[in-house]
Amino acid sequence: MQTLLIRLKNEWPAWLLIAFFASLPFGRWPEVPLSLFALSLPLVLRIPENRVRAKRISAFLIPLFLCFWLPMVLSSFDSFLPEKSTLRSLAALRYLAAAFSISILLHQASAQWRVLRWSSFLLIFWAVDGFVQLWLGTDLFGIAMNPDRLNALFMRQYQFYGPTMAMLSPLLLEYARRRWPSWAWIASFSVVLGAVMIAGMRSGWLIMGLATAVYFLLMLNRENRQIRFATLAIPLFAFGVIIAVYLASPLLHSRIEQSLTALEGTGAAVDFASSERLPIFNTALAMYRTHPVNGVGVRAFPRAYLDYAAPDDVHVAKSGGTRGALHAHNVVLEVMADTGTIGLAGLLCGFLLALRAWQRMRPAQSQDAFPYVLALVLILFPVNSHFAIFGTYLSSLIWVLVGLWAATYRDD
Repeated sequence: MQTLLIRLKNEWPAWLLIAFFASLPFGRWPEVPLSLFALSLPLVLRIPENRVRAKRISAFLIPLFLCFWLPMVLSSFDSFLPEKSTLRSLAALRYLAAAFSISILLHQASAQWRVLRWSSFLLIFWAVDGFVQLWLGTDLFGIAMNPDRLNALFMRQYQFYGPTMAMLSPLLLEYARRRWPSWAWIASFSVVLGAVMIAGMRSGWLIMGLATAVYFLLMLNRENRQIRFATLAIPLFAFGVIIAVYLASPLLHSRIEQSLTALEGTGAAVDFASSERLPIFNTALAMYRTHPVNGVGVRAFPRAYLDYAAPDDVHVAKSGGTRGALHAHNVVLEVMADTGTIGLAGLLCGFLLALRAWQRMRPAQSQDAFPYVLALVLILFPVNSHFAIFGTYLSSLIWVLVGLWAATYRDD
């Protein structure tokens, strides 16, 4: 019993973080572990050595967070929904507190490996669960497939299933690269790639394609010579998985056919291929042109959309004229529309600060930080369709990964 209590005392931060990832399919449940990390910060800082580490980490975390948070605050002053924007800005402080707690409580290498190991098992399980749902119509827990998309455990949030696996794939791929034999790496890569493809979300396809390209290049390094044959296997297995999934999934057929209509070159074809994103992009740009300094306000996009959308906008028509699109579906356009040039400057400064921090890390630390940094790059890759960056789901995921990145800074 005493041994169990000692293990619980030492390992609870890792298990709480694993619980965060495991709860991503279930609506607001990720807020529970995230809030526990944030609320634990005062207790964590009672220990002198933790205060020393927090002071060291603050040089990385605080400037980076201010690039994200200050534009939120400044957008609230003349927001289309000032109360909502203000509350979102205040609530966002929990991300900084959680990131600090994670960076302190998980700075031991053993804790980080535990998170990577169980996150890897979780991603493989999600992928297998998706294949079961495709074949049987219900997943391992009896959850029926959504009529529009494969959803597995993500149920009504089907749009998060494929992209989330793709965004978190570096955690699995890096753990498999460093801890599993090469055949296990290839098997893990294949099953996750296949699940992302059958999920039918093209943003997930692009993210997984980027991850595949990065790992293809990474396998060429001398340090990976023991699994060098996996380098040649990546394109081979990727092609094989895509063909197999294409033959097995009618949903993939329709999504590829829809995407290929963009080759016609007409505005209507491009709009159809992009799932009617063009009106959203144009409306977001109209918001920015009218409110270039601090935007229309964080999370006020749906309300402002009604004022700036074209009279025949399809998204306003779908809602019966009560609201427009929920967000801009692109990280750069969302920042421009919601927080204006101030937010755009913050985004650029945040990128430069992150790049500088990465370049200054020692090789051993940068290797430990690599899966989290790559996951952040995949999440924020600007040429893609995104979830709302100021929304709870994506913001939580971003700052948990930033906290894990900060945790790799060693005290020695």
